[in-house]
Amino acid sequence: MKRIRRQNFRSLALLVIFVITSILLFQSYVLQENSFKPKVVFALSLGEPAGNYLVNLRSWINDLFHFNDLRQKLNKIKSENINLINRFQDFRKLQEENIFLKEALKIKNETDWSLEMAEIILMDPSGLSGSFWINKGLKAGLDEGMNVIVEDRILIGRLVECFNDYCRGESIFNPETRISVEDLRSAVLAVAEVDTKGNFRLKLVPYNSDIQIGDVLVTSAENTNFLKGLLVAKVQKAGSSPDTSSVKEFILEPLLNFSRLSSVFIIKDIVPTS
Repeated sequence: MKRIRRQNFRSLALLVIFVITSILLFQSYVLQENSFKPKVVFALSLGEPAGNYLVNLRSWINDLFHFNDLRQKLNKIKSENINLINRFQDFRKLQEENIFLKEALKIKNETDWSLEMAEIILMDPSGLSGSFWINKGLKAGLDEGMNVIVEDRILIGRLVECFNDYCRGESIFNPETRISVEDLRSAVLAVAEVDTKGNFRLKLVPYNSDIQIGDVLVTSAENTNFLKGLLVAKVQKAGSSPDTSSVKEFILEPLLNFSRLSSVFIIKDIVPTS
């Protein structure tokens, strides 16, 4: 008797489970039908096959499962773009070096100087000292006192301290630098130096000297630290002098753009004597 009751109870429990499962499945079907039906009707109203929406849904699900593959492809494209940018930068650097070497050959043919090309690796960020460092030194045959120039023989300054693999230089913007210059047009001699405000001034100019706005100045033979004929500055405007009866002063515009320096030439075979 007890055995029969147990069998009946199990049968009843299975029946209840079956009914509940059937109800849940029916509700799920109704919800899915209500969700898909408006979209299928909308597709039909556009004249498209009703299966298009389901195909698009399947494609979206497929893309979702392949998202990792898409991300890897995107990363690969990004990596290729970075490589292309690096190659372009290398190409530009080689192009700039080629232009610089052509300029070095031009200067050598004009002067017969032995030139060493170097890169500026550090500059005084304040600009107050005019100091800079290059990536070559004693091993490259460089030494203290050698003049440093850029294209068109524009004077940068000179080396003041050299080590095996690098040198420190002082540019013409150093406050203690005084350069004997000559006016290319009139051959008038004067002294160019930096004042306390950082301006380049042409001093010790006789009052009746032929100096005009726009004149270009080069280093003269009277220098002990700089070779003759290096471009320095051009006359920008007349300045004020304490003694206007005997001498005049001029404000100069340096031909050197110190903020844009990258590659330089060092004249190796001539070291001016101090």
